[in-house]
Amino acid sequence: YGQKYSSESKLEERAKDLDIETRFLQHPTSAVSDAMDELGLMGVLPNLNAVRVGQGRAFGRAMTARLDRKTSDPDAWRFGGGVGKPLEQVLQKMKSGDVVVMDLGGAMDASAWGGLASKLAQRRGVRATIMWGACRDVEEIRQIGYPVWSVGTCPRRSRNAFTFGSIEEPLTIFEVTINPSDYILADETGVICIPRDRALDVLSIVEQVALQERLLEAQVRDDNVENWDEV
Repeated sequence: YGQKYSSESKLEERAKDLDIETRFLQHPTSAVSDAMDELGLMGVLPNLNAVRVGQGRAFGRAMTARLDRKTSDPDAWRFGGGVGKPLEQVLQKMKSGDVVVMDLGGAMDASAWGGLASKLAQRRGVRATIMWGACRDVEEIRQIGYPVWSVGTCPRRSRNAFTFGSIEEPLTIFEVTINPSDYILADETGVICIPRDRALDVLSIVEQVALQERLLEAQVRDDNVENWDEV
């Protein structure tokens, strides 16, 4: 009986996640940010840019990881290119529906994510990767169509500059705390973290905001806005 109850609970949780995903994917990050602002929540992760024009919108559960600055750590070193040891745990753990969120402290002098990691993530059904740091192999990433957001690009590998820090633990980026399994929404405007326990509250407001936006767009199109506060 316990196993049956557990399976039913997991199915209910997946159905809830799917409903939330479907609803959030209808809205741009700007509208979701407005809704969170109405609720006094800060979720925008600034200075993150889509690697590919036309990358579209991505949504999923945050799978958090952090690499720490450490020069020439023998435990992180591996000869040649390929995947660095500090990234291995991330690649082993990521799964379908995840958005990988990696914190390298915004570093621009080395990259921990590239083409091979993107190909494996895409094969696993990972929704996107968010790099609070640099990525590399941009042409390869664009070619396969895997969604990556980063603060910039850098061809240098990270294994001589960083070591493994943590995985599936809370991250704090620009005063925004990202907990494992919080929701991440990203588009070409930027990236936003939605606390899992406030997702339905945010959706309720953003759906009101969307209705307001549609009314405003009609009035702006006809150039007949008389009172912005009445919309």
